[in-house]
Amino acid sequence: MPPHATLRAVQALPDGRLAAGSDYGMVLIAGDKVQPFPFPQGARREMRGVTALAVFNGALHASTERGYFYWPFRGVAAGRGFPQDGAGGFDDLRSLYAAPQALLKGWRTHLEGAEGPGECISFCTGWQDRVFAGTLNGLLHEVNVGPVRIFEAEGRGRPVRQLSMGAGHLWAAAAGQLWRWDGSRWDAAGSEPYALALDGQDRLWSLAEGGLWCSEVGDFPERVALDLERPWQLGVQGEHLWVGCRGSLLKLAI
Repeated sequence: MPPHATLRAVQALPDGRLAAGSDYGMVLIAGDKVQPFPFPQGARREMRGVTALAVFNGALHASTERGYFYWPFRGVAAGRGFPQDGAGGFDDLRSLYAAPQALLKGWRTHLEGAEGPGECISFCTGWQDRVFAGTLNGLLHEVNVGPVRIFEAEGRGRPVRQLSMGAGHLWAAAAGQLWRWDGSRWDAAGSEPYALALDGQDRLWSLAEGGLWCSEVGDFPERVALDLERPWQLGVQGEHLWVGCRGSLLKLAI
């Protein structure tokens, strides 16, 4: 991908491959082999800017800046543009999430796949398979239940850009900080991460202040001694952590 591309979505696939999407397209990685994602013939460049990925019901689902793609791990992907929003324009697909019971699609106008607000940009599954969603206007919402809280700064709601569950806590990146909730009490520390990921050992990894951070026992993350070039996104695949940077993708043994 071009050196100025930003890796925006990383998704492990059931067959061991990795899908890595940027604002200039997507690749499939298997060991040292890298292949372009099989977008359908005629898909224009503006439809290939990947914003979110999810694996659900035997297929990879991809949201891009201008369209939605479905790929059952073989052949060529199927794609379509966004539907009209009822106000003379087209809707936007902000996020995708494979919840325990359904694929959730966070449209600008509504949440598809469950009951919840529009403008959902982050999701995570918490205690007893409860699913939480964060919105662009600062709302933390429990899907199919109702609002949990609003994250505000300077008198207005701030985007809940990242959610994760780890070590018995729900973690939220919003309003300039990293927040931790045990189901009853909230506390916050540090600066707001721009990526969160949980590995198989229940460790929370985050990207903030241009570096990589790790929480091993449910405490707030501590910085890892590692130099990164404009890190933006995280993904976990087995015993490896993938860090999407500007123009590059790093594979780290964890």
